Amino acid sequence: MAINGEQLNVSELDFAQIKANLIDYFKNSETEFTDWDFEGSNLNNIVDLLAYNTHYNAMLAHVAVNESFIDSAQLRSSVVSAAKLLGYIPRSFSAARVDIVGTIGATADSASTYIVPRGTRLTTTYNSDNYSFVILDDVTKLQKTTVGESHYYTVTEEEPLIGYEGRLVTATFEANAADTAQRYELGDEDVDISTLRVLVYPTGAKSEGTATRYNQFSTIDVDEESKIYFINENSSGRYELTFGNGIYGDKLDAGNVVEVQYLVTGGKSGNGINTTFSIAGDTSGNFASAGTSLSIMCGARSSGGSNKETVTNLKNNAINSFTTQDRAVTADDYKNLITSNFAFVQSVSAWGGEDNDPPTYGTAFISAKPNSSYTDEVITESDKASILDFLKSKKILAITPQIVDPEYANIVLDILIKYNPSISSLSASELATEIKNNVVTPFAETDINGFDTIFRHSLFQKKVDTHLGSIMNSLVRVFLSKKITIPADGSISDFTVKFGNSLTPDDGKVLNTILTNPVHTIAGKQIYIKDEPGADQFVRNVYTCIIENGVTKRISNIGEINLETGVMELSDLFADTTTEITFIANTESNDIVGKRNLLLNIDTNNSNISAFPDEIARGGGSRSIEYNTFSKDRTPSSQSGGSSTSTGNTTY
Repeated sequence: MAINGEQLNVSELDFAQIKANLIDYFKNSETEFTDWDFEGSNLNNIVDLLAYNTHYNAMLAHVAVNESFIDSAQLRSSVVSAAKLLGYIPRSFSAARVDIVGTIGATADSASTYIVPRGTRLTTTYNSDNYSFVILDDVTKLQKTTVGESHYYTVTEEEPLIGYEGRLVTATFEANAADTAQRYELGDEDVDISTLRVLVYPTGAKSEGTATRYNQFSTIDVDEESKIYFINENSSGRYELTFGNGIYGDKLDAGNVVEVQYLVTGGKSGNGINTTFSIAGDTSGNFASAGTSLSIMCGARSSGGSNKETVTNLKNNAINSFTTQDRAVTADDYKNLITSNFAFVQSVSAWGGEDNDPPTYGTAFISAKPNSSYTDEVITESDKASILDFLKSKKILAITPQIVDPEYANIVLDILIKYNPSISSLSASELATEIKNNVVTPFAETDINGFDTIFRHSLFQKKVDTHLGSIMNSLVRVFLSKKITIPADGSISDFTVKFGNSLTPDDGKVLNTILTNPVHTIAGKQIYIKDEPGADQFVRNVYTCIIENGVTKRISNIGEINLETGVMELSDLFADTTTEITFIANTESNDIVGKRNLLLNIDTNNSNISAFPDEIARGGGSRSIEYNTFSKDRTPSSQSGGSSTSTGNTTY
């Protein structure tokens, strides 16, 4: 029997420690086991058995408890089950969409008008792969045109053919009224559940006229006759349907036949297609093989395709969805609803009209950044329409959502490093490349990759200073860049350049202008763009000039820079040839904030990373007399003798 103070320690999960605790317990107990040799084979095996049994039970309990909570669960089935309690349906595959216009060859005796039926397939080949897009709504009426002996139907931009990548599948189930918990499992994992069409027939002798259309449950305003179905992902990763019980939703009767039509899709693999299409499998007799010329409207690409929601996203979106309660009231509601229901969206910013510049009351502004699988840098017009249509039933009645494209604040960095060459195996140029690849690039991809982020100067500089032990100290200067292109078509262009943050003069100027090839010229003379103080201390004038024999000659005023808003208005710009101009501006703060629809990005092309040997670290304190420090200002003499990875054409 154990005496007081000799109780068994039961707080361990590790097998070896559990075994050690058992041995300590036996040795400290007033039993015949006190002086036994616990390394003996027979008794050692018995203690192992006890320890293993305890270890297995402890691990089982530990895992079972973890899998019961959505934030600690690891298995997808556990996360799905927890999300179901929050009323969240895991997001399925989503089919890429295209709006198609053009002409379709018709036969001589074809009908004068033709409605393209649901299920019509449009096929194409892109990058040696074959793709099939399906028409899901038979509402497009085509008008026949005859020119001589040629006949064709015209698909206009006002009423395009809307195709969804994938193949249409039909599954049939027979209802069993005796089984009130009967579930109807869809046989494909890569189904787009937004395309589900559920029809219930009274008997197996199906007839379209006798079918009743059931809709997915979306509101609590239902009764015993509501024609609704419920959908959820099961433990095997497939979606399954259930129906009402006669109290909450209509109950199926014995002999009813459930027909489910849905699209099986490749998800994000269908994005980016921009080729021509042809009609496949036509049985109407209206179409001819010749004279067909179908293409994606406005030269766009297919977009909106995505794969099934990952476990990580499922956890976040389920919690956020529960918080919003399926309504759009606050800015966070808009963010959570869009990211939870549109897989092609990576990040969302939302703000009220009262916070807009200028204020626009009664409007909720939304800006969305597409994820890396999206072909375009901004959301396409068709996907914007889908988002706005989705928000119609979620928003407050008097508020009108408006989607605006994101803008980029390109951060330009001067990173100047002192390092100890005695303990570094890298040369100055190799060290600069190391910082670019393993500090700058990861910081851009993780720390500022989304809306409502901040480039924190001290955090970034800390990452530089601590990256390698040989780095003694660093100086990081922060600027912002914006790019404009002056066309060479003889027209005069106006530009609004938004830096997105407050600006300040440095060394008497705000702008550091980079002219890329071809050089900005007018009548063969190279033109420079500079700024100077204006009548208002917060507004500076922008003007053009030429430099001849070292003398600057002013040409004309072309605009103003508002230092508080960071907005530069330019007018009356023209050039001999198409000219790309990059403006690099001095910021008031080293911290850059992404407000509203502003996304932060590091402009590596115009950034400069330079490494310099630290003379004191290499040669001792006697070299402090000739020690060169970094200048706070960006000046031509502020760096010399080091190696740089800069690809810009400015010397700092």
